Amino acid sequence: MSLRTWLLTPSVPLHELTHAAFALPWADVEVALAGENARVEFDWSETTPTWAVRLAHLAPTLVGLGLLLVLVALFGIPTASTLAHLAIHELGLVVILALNWAVFTYPSAADRQPFD
Repeated sequence: MSLRTWLLTPSVPLHELTHAAFALPWADVEVALAGENARVEFDWSETTPTWAVRLAHLAPTLVGLGLLLVLVALFGIPTASTLAHLAIHELGLVVILALNWAVFTYPSAADRQPFD
């Protein structure tokens, strides 16, 4: 297992599971989380509204941005002076968490496909 895979392991399956959770009311969902190519496949019904398809595709982005807003409301925006008080292992944890948040939140090309 590569270092990249080890550091970003939690965010990729959570990203895909968020798609699945939001799509479940309108689609048959097939989830594959094994290996590095985690993915979710949707079988949308004919009557699925367009907004539901778009919501399911953008679900991780919306959840990630909402989580960021909650964290900023609770703890404020980190500054250089607040980060300077962290020990090196604490700063490393912050970096790993930030990378996982970015991977979880960023919409892939497949996530943006319903908007093309």
